[in-house]
Amino acid sequence: MAPKRLVHCLLALGPAFVKLGQILSTRPDLLPEPYIDALVRLQADQPPVEFAALEPMLADALGVDWRQRFQAFDAEPVAAASLAQVHRARVGDTGAVVAVKIQRPDIRRRVLRDLDAVDLGLWWARRLMPRRMRRSNIPAFFAEFRRYTLQELDFSNEARTMERFRGNLRDSAFVHLPRVHWEHSAPTVLTMDWIDGLSLREVCATFDQNARRGLVHRLIETLLAMFVSDGLFHADLHPGNIRFHDDGSFTLLDFGMYGELTPVQRDRFILYWVAVVQEQPQRAFHHFTAQTRRLPGADEAAFFARFSELARRWYASRLSELSFTQVYLEMMRAGYRYGFVFPPELILHAKALTTAEALIFTLDPDARFEAISRPVIARELTRRAGALESIRNRLSQFLPELLLLGEVMPVEAVDETWDQSATDELLTEMAKSVTESLRDQLEHGGLWKELLERHVRQVLAEAGLRDASDEILDATWEHYYRIEPDIPVAPTFGAILTTHLAGATLGLYRALRERDVDKRRAYGLIYDTGWRLYRQMGESPLLLASAYTRDPYKRLKIATELFRLFPFGEPGYRWQDVTAAPGVVAFDCLECPVARFFIQNNEPELCVNTWCNLDFPLAEKWGGHLERTGTIASGASRCDFRWHADMESQGGAQPDDGAPRHLGTGRRVPGSPPGGQP
Repeated sequence: MAPKRLVHCLLALGPAFVKLGQILSTRPDLLPEPYIDALVRLQADQPPVEFAALEPMLADALGVDWRQRFQAFDAEPVAAASLAQVHRARVGDTGAVVAVKIQRPDIRRRVLRDLDAVDLGLWWARRLMPRRMRRSNIPAFFAEFRRYTLQELDFSNEARTMERFRGNLRDSAFVHLPRVHWEHSAPTVLTMDWIDGLSLREVCATFDQNARRGLVHRLIETLLAMFVSDGLFHADLHPGNIRFHDDGSFTLLDFGMYGELTPVQRDRFILYWVAVVQEQPQRAFHHFTAQTRRLPGADEAAFFARFSELARRWYASRLSELSFTQVYLEMMRAGYRYGFVFPPELILHAKALTTAEALIFTLDPDARFEAISRPVIARELTRRAGALESIRNRLSQFLPELLLLGEVMPVEAVDETWDQSATDELLTEMAKSVTESLRDQLEHGGLWKELLERHVRQVLAEAGLRDASDEILDATWEHYYRIEPDIPVAPTFGAILTTHLAGATLGLYRALRERDVDKRRAYGLIYDTGWRLYRQMGESPLLLASAYTRDPYKRLKIATELFRLFPFGEPGYRWQDVTAAPGVVAFDCLECPVARFFIQNNEPELCVNTWCNLDFPLAEKWGGHLERTGTIASGASRCDFRWHADMESQGGAQPDDGAPRHLGTGRRVPGSPPGGQP
């Protein structure tokens, strides 16, 4: 049957078949591209139902007095689809403008009838073509389609899904979701905020190139948050399901089609992505096929040959129209052709990626999805790999054989389930042993203690306190060991390191105060000590950034990104990128365990005048300057970082003579206390 004829038949057969066509348009593993393109037409508006036929639905859902709940209700729909249509209204209690989504009359009975007809057709197909049906993914697809369609008929489920998205994206400053009006909603009626905004076409006509590129970056960040961080993703982000706003933010609409990825599927996608961009096709192929079900007679060699060919085409055509997500989808098509069946949620994920990428390319035809997403993927990879829970699980499976035999267990020898309580007990005992060993090293000249003590002695000597340094250091560690048991175990190694350094900072401060060193001078001594350590920590990010670029902005961006990976990586620390002017790297810190530590110990001022102030000379070291209005330790809701690149410096960062500088002014502070909060 020709593609256009298929669309005509589906429209004639009924709503479930229209919905089937819409779902099939997201399944390029089942149909050739001409059919996919034709079926996309079914996503467009359908003929509306007369409002008089909908009034009984509103009465059943909201009560016979439903009109009293609204100040106004437009009888003409603003949109109509196969299962429902949308009307504009104004709620009676607040006068808020809302969108009311109402199911078409008798739709549930008609859909169930159509689904039963599909089931009957499959029953005959299994008997007439048993071998073909066993090799195909069609029975599983229709089982998923039945579940999905019946679920979509319950608008309460869509409302709950919207709330899940709202929770996942709550920290984003630039993505919005309509609010559900629960008191005006029911399983057959969904009332939500009315969203005004600009269409994609209007944005392309009115926004300049920089503004559109900013939108692209924010869209990709949001998509990757859904795809690899949350696992819950909008599966149909076409231009009709998004509204843009003048401030550069946007609102997502219509959550009837969504997908979910398991943690393992998200990890596999990250590893596949990392392998592809490093031009490692064999490694990428391994992670790709690990997610499939192999049919009898599957041809892995032919699949890999096609996979490698597509990879070579992509590597050779970076500036062509062949995009990362198009290749990803084409590789899935090839897998199905050679006997490798992907789970439905991964096919939906691939289609969601290509749909969203088409929207992105409309905003900026020169955008490269893989290039823009690279830092986001890198942060997520580091966060997931660095989480203590992930490390614990990996250690429990691989460490014993590695330590005793020098062997790495093959994946097929790893159990999917095990006695987690026994694992917890074993790793707890191992952690105790390691902790005792580290504590012993710390008490008897460990590297951390030795490094910190060396800097403290140097600062004290320059301040005329050389003779008291032994006594001050002994008192510092006494205070530290009283503080340390109350320091919680952070979720990443970087956060563990910084919180324990904060404990040592507080110990040194108390030791100095016991020696009658006044507060301001104690701040200055600790600040100078901290800068000696911080300056060393800042060397590696600057070195790595300078190896890639001489551009001051890029260098500053790379250096700050690396610091946000370690030691200030998520989830121990929590970050939010912010749109800024050209030449400015901008982000906010929403969660800082060091600030929390000092606040809980009633010393926020100590944190502000030591730890917080160290970022200003670090910015100068990295070839720029920092502007900030407040920090969490000073009582602000977030630490706002605005790193301004020195655009006149093309040959490297500013020379560093080792002297600390305060507040990004360049003024030397040779042992004197910092002059107040940032």
